[in-house]
Amino acid sequence: MTPGAALSLEHLRLALEALDDGVIVLDGELQVLFVNAALRTALGHEPTASSADLLERAGFDVVRTDGTPWPLEERPVQRAAQAGQTSRRLLMGLTRGGETRWVRVSAWPLAPGTGQGAVGTYCDVTHRERDRRALVESEAHFRLLAENSTDVITRHAADGTCLYASPALREVLGRAPEELEGSLATDFVHPEDRERLLTAHVALLRSGEGSTVSYRMAHLDGSWVWVETVMRPVRATDGRVLELQSSTRDVTARVQSEQRLARLALGDPLTGLANRAALLQRLEDLLDARVPLALLFLDLDRFKVVNDSLGHSAGDELLRTVAGRLAGACRDGDLVARLGGDEFVVVAARLDEAGAVQLAGRVQRVLAAPVEVSGHELVASASLGIVVHDGSTDDERDAEALLRDADVSMYRAKAAGRARAVVWTEGTGEGPVERLMLENELRTALEQGQISVHYQPQVELATGCVVGVEALARWAHPTRGLLLPGAFLAVADETGLLVELGRQVLHAAARQVVAWRRLPGCEALTLSVNLSGRELLEPAALEFALGVLEETGLPPAALTLEVLESVLLDAEGQVVAALGRYVEHGVRLALDDFGTGSSSLLHLRRVPVSTVKIDRSFVLGLGRSRQDEAVVRALTSLTKDLGMACIAEGVEDDAQRRWLLDQGVTVAQGYLLHRPLPAAALEALLRRAGREQTGG
Repeated sequence: MTPGAALSLEHLRLALEALDDGVIVLDGELQVLFVNAALRTALGHEPTASSADLLERAGFDVVRTDGTPWPLEERPVQRAAQAGQTSRRLLMGLTRGGETRWVRVSAWPLAPGTGQGAVGTYCDVTHRERDRRALVESEAHFRLLAENSTDVITRHAADGTCLYASPALREVLGRAPEELEGSLATDFVHPEDRERLLTAHVALLRSGEGSTVSYRMAHLDGSWVWVETVMRPVRATDGRVLELQSSTRDVTARVQSEQRLARLALGDPLTGLANRAALLQRLEDLLDARVPLALLFLDLDRFKVVNDSLGHSAGDELLRTVAGRLAGACRDGDLVARLGGDEFVVVAARLDEAGAVQLAGRVQRVLAAPVEVSGHELVASASLGIVVHDGSTDDERDAEALLRDADVSMYRAKAAGRARAVVWTEGTGEGPVERLMLENELRTALEQGQISVHYQPQVELATGCVVGVEALARWAHPTRGLLLPGAFLAVADETGLLVELGRQVLHAAARQVVAWRRLPGCEALTLSVNLSGRELLEPAALEFALGVLEETGLPPAALTLEVLESVLLDAEGQVVAALGRYVEHGVRLALDDFGTGSSSLLHLRRVPVSTVKIDRSFVLGLGRSRQDEAVVRALTSLTKDLGMACIAEGVEDDAQRRWLLDQGVTVAQGYLLHRPLPAAALEALLRRAGREQTGG
């Protein structure tokens, strides 16, 4: 043999040794010429003699796929070595110690058609074969149940393709099973419900846990059928989801009954509009989610004259006409409700003051068209009160308070001559004179020290320990009592008093937190202070903040300035530059209400924030909304990847707390944990916690 040939053989031997599959070479007498490392490891010894008992010496019983013994002379490698027959990917079972491993065996004669030896390969496919057999067994059991069930039983691949539908499909949807088989799960689902089904499908694939979802499917006759589907995964031995099995039943009668009950509970029987209960529910939902909104309170002018002169039937007819015109004037998604009598309310989400005024004008125009009632042509008009809520936590009015303010504005519209709209002026509810008085009173309050600070604890969810506080301004008004920020921040911002207000809050809070940091267990307590766009761009703002830190001894890293995403949309270049200067001095930045702005991810890239606060509108949906859960899960993962801290706002129940803790959110704030507290009350809380930690 030439040196080159020897080198080639050595290369070939090394390549065979490196294979994951087992390789054996036999001569025509079944003597072992070569066994690679993979096969040696599988056999557990070094074969050196005849291969007649090669597998048996390793302790294996060789069986066919049906479990019967496989005689030596009929096995693929032996037949190739002695009879020159080629075999490809035959399944062989190797049983030892009660466990069977499955291998794919291929064999090629060294010289085709002769008995001069052979090469054989063994590929371990145990997991694949077990999965296949489990699936076949499951499928047989599944089909037996499916063919005799009144529910529609289906099998879907992981990508949603329907593999099987039971005969009950004819009863539920009037369709043959073959129509579904091969289609996607959403092909026959109502467009409005597809996202709900897809969300449940994705959640099942991720969690591996079963779920139940209700949605509408298309009947062959063109109608929509409400169905309820219970889905469960079929897993492989390694935990992978192989397919989905589901049971679907017709729940149309139940859903229609629930809808009728809901209409009776939340609807106005005369007009078909929402009633007061539905109105308050919508308002509370929007307020809880911190969604900006506009509320229009409408009262028909001189309606009593119609009732008194034409009768109540005519009045009812006019109310129904007004209801229809109101609904037509509003946007899709706006809620139109009748409170009673001739009072109506419109709730419009994400509508600012200018948009609300435009909507009021549109309402006035549609009402002005003549309407015939009981043979008489009437022209209706209305007085409107408008209230706008920006969705921020500073405006703490509840649903009833918003209705009250809108009602006051409506009566002011009537007093001004009817058939007009008046916008509620936040903080006073009165006219320019009263607003000027509030401005003067606020100036006096700042001069006389009437502004105090309350602190909302930021709590470590795993331990319940307070790790930080958010400073919130309160005004101890001499005649109106303790005022929340919603009563005076708008005036403070418009008049420029917000800068001085912010300075007083920062100075008082920094001094207080430094004192608390001396308490046992509070050495690392941090302070968060809200920073408005006006304050941020104030030329001396940074110098003042650094002076406060130096005077009080609060470390810069213990101070976090919270900035709303909306602030970043105004003069963004200046804002980002100003924020960068704070960071250069060691102050930390937090992006407040994250996820509600128009370019959240862009902000994370441009602004040097160290903390992201998840908006309470997302936290509210935890445990109730898969969409909100998906958003929060994505935000926590994103902040973790970016090396940022994450604080959840608005935690109001223990289920939300547990969910956040499971997702790795370590710090949160909200009414479940602690409401905003005056300094004395919070200090008592901190001292009590310190004693518990030290056992004192």
